[in-house]
Amino acid sequence: MAATGWSPQLLIFLFCLSFFTSVVVLGQRELSSAPVSLSNVTDQFTFLCFKSLVTKDPYNVLSNWNSNISFYDWNGVSCSRGSQRVVALNLSEKALE
Repeated sequence: MAATGWSPQLLIFLFCLSFFTSVVVLGQRELSSAPVSLSNVTDQFTFLCFKSLVTKDPYNVLSNWNSNISFYDWNGVSCSRGSQRVVALNLSEKALE
């Protein structure tokens, strides 16, 4: 597929994926509390980016995915207690497109 034929959604997804991958790789090192806070911001940014790519959410699963609510409380998101990082995402059988 030629680069000019790529949809904007695919380009946004690839950007989010590369950004998230960078965060995961950099997050493997020991971090002070300041970078952990930054990591929380990047987790939230990545998931909001993912949400922007969803075109159908028939069960309104992502309705509480916004910056007014901590992503620890978002539907389908599981976070660790110690590092306060996202450790799992379960959106199976939610009919997202």
